[in-house]
Amino acid sequence: MLLPLVAALPSFAADYQAQTLETAHGLFHAATNAAMYAEAAQQYEYLVEEEGIRNGALFYTLGNSWFMAGDLGRAILNYRRAERFMPTNEDLRHNLDAALEQRADLIPAQEPHPMAARLLGWHFNTSTGLRWWLFATSWIALWGAGLWLGRTAQKEARITVAVAGMVAVALMASLATERMLEWRAAPGVVVAPEVLARKGDGEIYGPAFLDPLHAGTGFARLENRDTWWHIRLADGQRCWIPSRTAAMVSD
Repeated sequence: MLLPLVAALPSFAADYQAQTLETAHGLFHAATNAAMYAEAAQQYEYLVEEEGIRNGALFYTLGNSWFMAGDLGRAILNYRRAERFMPTNEDLRHNLDAALEQRADLIPAQEPHPMAARLLGWHFNTSTGLRWWLFATSWIALWGAGLWLGRTAQKEARITVAVAGMVAVALMASLATERMLEWRAAPGVVVAPEVLARKGDGEIYGPAFLDPLHAGTGFARLENRDTWWHIRLADGQRCWIPSRTAAMVSD
């Protein structure tokens, strides 16, 4: 199935960048097989890797190209990168979900502590984009209620200020905590077809699991040691993988 493409990417100042983009678009729309889609993806990647262009539309289109090329790892990687720029885009969410369903490793997310789940269920069960939207709404409501309170002494105005303030503070704390955790354990994606995870940072260590990890598996990088990464999987298990077999979402 041909996934939806972004209608247009931002214009670039340099003619050769615009020409590369036009070439990539042409290759994508003319593609009839995986090799041709991969060729288009390589043109888009030139703009990212060599020209340093970073925006959601480019990453999204690059993800589509790799998806059609059959490279699930790089498709998910670039969808994740695009998600950082446009977290509420419905087409992106649809395509990312379609790619995630095709992963060989369906690792369940680690369940939070039961007490934390009861108290902070809204934090764990709502997307980052939705929480940003709710924070913006509550912040506007707080300022509006503050202006209202300045003109009246009604009880309703005081209650509105208090509620809007508490909601805004809670959402700000939720978003700040999430960002801090992402900074401390940067998210990444396995891009190699498969990789044998190990118990330590070298081939001399035994396998961490019975089966290898496969393309598209997400993780949080805990440590970078020479050519090995210490990672934590979604279920909380930890292992080491060669850095060449994966890529970071924030790169």
